[in-house]
Amino acid sequence: MTTLLWLMAAYWFIRVIVVRHRIDRGWFAADRSSWPEHPKDPPSVSICVPARNEAGSIGDCVTCLLSQDWPNVRELIVIDDRSDDGTAEEAIAASMGDSRLRVILGDGPPPGWMGKSAALWNAQGHARGDWLFFVDADVALHPRALTVAMGAARHYGADMISWLGQLETRTFWEHVAMPFIGDLIALFSPLVKVNDPDLDDCLANGQMILISRSAYDAIGGHEAIKDSVVDDISMSRAVKHGDNPYRYVLLQSLGLMRVRMYDSLSAIWAGFSKNFYAAAKQDAKLLGILVVYLILTSILPAVALVGGLATGNMALAVPAAAAFAGTLAYRQVTATWNPAPGWAVLLHPLGALVTVGIVIDSALQGLGLRQRVKWKGR
Repeated sequence: MTTLLWLMAAYWFIRVIVVRHRIDRGWFAADRSSWPEHPKDPPSVSICVPARNEAGSIGDCVTCLLSQDWPNVRELIVIDDRSDDGTAEEAIAASMGDSRLRVILGDGPPPGWMGKSAALWNAQGHARGDWLFFVDADVALHPRALTVAMGAARHYGADMISWLGQLETRTFWEHVAMPFIGDLIALFSPLVKVNDPDLDDCLANGQMILISRSAYDAIGGHEAIKDSVVDDISMSRAVKHGDNPYRYVLLQSLGLMRVRMYDSLSAIWAGFSKNFYAAAKQDAKLLGILVVYLILTSILPAVALVGGLATGNMALAVPAAAAFAGTLAYRQVTATWNPAPGWAVLLHPLGALVTVGIVIDSALQGLGLRQRVKWKGR
């Protein structure tokens, strides 16, 4: 046991060095000062937002999107997917009469479609821009966000750009679970691999996707991935590894986007349990390995530390303390993009335990042993 704990300590401190190096090098990072110049003939952009019962957030989202400083935002299309909470009215009020806003009432997903993909497919059918900017209704963007995204597309020669933004957390379980899951995703999907055209690694953030109309049409758009639970990852894979591959780049953004994804433990659980199995390419064995990884690296050190101190077994407590310190050091480094209160970082093992439960539930859903979760109930 002590040897295993020393190995866990070494593992985490190596991870700290690697991530610190990547942050210092600024690999695939973007902030408000990135690519500040507009091209002389800026291509037009159509912004598409799927919304179902988003009255509490759609106003801020619309305000942010209509405030983008990109000089050629042609339109903002909001698909109100049969909301019953006044989402459409809130969107219209927030636009302050801006003629670029179009609110279109959706009919819900056709058979065989996931709800969000159907809503975005509907939206893009009304879009006339050279580029499509897909943004979730609970997202708040800095006014320069679209300019930076378009600049990144020019800089990298990419037809599709997505990025990871900052999580906004307010409640106990949000503080504990959301940064942990964000760190986990970043851990297993490093940008250097995702952005390597020759590697299979694919990750995108469906909260923000910018894609050229030509690339979108070439891959078949959302119709080609209509039944995918992880539509964002599926789209990045279609762009990166399709019959005629396009350049795709995932960025780490700082100060450009914030989002409060979920407001309770039940919402966190439902949101991520529908995704893990699909993200693992429907391989339950991979999720089993992930569960073992989480237990060994994030739960075992804390349990061994408490047990060692309680029994006076310092031979166990010392390596356990080193391994636990490694997890905390890693969380402090990644707080650059996944901030959390100090007390929540100390509850890293609890975040791991919650994630274990979510991963197991996702596997049960994927294997047909539990009913699958859908987007906004669709």
